Amino acid sequence: MFVIMHYLQIIRKLYNLPEDANQGYSETEIAALENRLKIQLPAALRQYYLTIGKNRMVNDSFNRLTSLGEIGFSEDDHLVFYEENQAVVLWGIEKADLGLPDPPVYGTYDSARKEWFTDADTTEHFLLSMAWWNGALGGLTYTAFTDLEEDLTPERIALVTANWQEQTGISNQLLRFFTNDYEDILVFTTEQNGQVNGIYIGTNREEKYNTIMSTLQMEWSYRIDRDE
Repeated sequence: MFVIMHYLQIIRKLYNLPEDANQGYSETEIAALENRLKIQLPAALRQYYLTIGKNRMVNDSFNRLTSLGEIGFSEDDHLVFYEENQAVVLWGIEKADLGLPDPPVYGTYDSARKEWFTDADTTEHFLLSMAWWNGALGGLTYTAFTDLEEDLTPERIALVTANWQEQTGISNQLLRFFTNDYEDILVFTTEQNGQVNGIYIGTNREEKYNTIMSTLQMEWSYRIDRDE
């Protein structure tokens, strides 16, 4: 179950960000965007850009938050503000939903065909899921992943589910997130049938990383301490 805590606090805790650090865009920069597009950003997205919109480790270590200079509408009226690392997937908010404070976020593999899927029920959940996923994929200091058959046995997967709490209701993508205290993140990638096909982990704290390694005892396809 998702623990009630503001999503920006969760991101700050995982990335060990100071509460008073200025890592966002200015009100003037956001107002210029809103004037250019003749819109007002939803409160959740506006707050994110203001608070940590310029932090590259959170927003550009794998998938990428669109800069204010690039953000714009697709041909079918979705405000596109996030893109997959190879621009295969785009994410946006329907123009009709911009008046909502925390609207749903949709993704598309081909915006020209106007086929969008619901990625997250709220903007806050989407931004949190991206911060977690980016962290496990290199945004955090200590990372590892495995897609090895010997690591993905039911017994090994059960070690994760028994020792870390699943954070449900965050994303409709084929990702499952686990953490106990938001100081680390473990992510399952899955098939459509729910079968786990990869495990990714990330933390900024060496002691947390060592605990994950000693608890799971996996071979790992990659781990940062072997790469150094």
